Amino acid sequence: MFEKYSYKKKFLALLVLTFMIAITAYKRSFHTLIQVIQEHNALSEKIEDVNKKANNSKSLLNEVAYLDRILGKEGVSKEVVQQEIVNFTTKKHPQVSINTLEPIHLFQDENHTIITNQLDVTGNVNQLLQLGYDFEKNFSDSRIVNMHFYLTKKNNKTDLLHFKIIFQNYEKNK
Repeated sequence: MFEKYSYKKKFLALLVLTFMIAITAYKRSFHTLIQVIQEHNALSEKIEDVNKKANNSKSLLNEVAYLDRILGKEGVSKEVVQQEIVNFTTKKHPQVSINTLEPIHLFQDENHTIITNQLDVTGNVNQLLQLGYDFEKNFSDSRIVNMHFYLTKKNNKTDLLHFKIIFQNYEKNK
């Protein structure tokens, strides 16, 4: 049947047949294989992004905990914080006397609320330094933002050493 065709025509027919089989094989097998490989690569990138975000959320939680340690506890009422300042002073350092306790100052903007407490105590240098150190290291309800030593004269005779401590709590408005 194929004897009447020349080798050149047989070769061209074989090339056309090979080309048609190659196109069919590409459409049936290789095309879907290439799509699956591309989808696999895209999904792998998404998995990496999700894992990075999961690691970022853990580090974000650690940062929030660190900021809570630095800035003081959040969610504690302002009156409780002031009472805890007084309790801490009287229990840990009974030799230091509280001169004045200023009223609570409250500042709010659209994002944050800042609660400020001021404590003025008197005593000798070592007692006041120890009080400041203990507040800085062991008091977690609020953070010290300012400490100030100053002298006053009592009855124009003796100098009295004062130690003014300013505490602040920062809370995010919800």
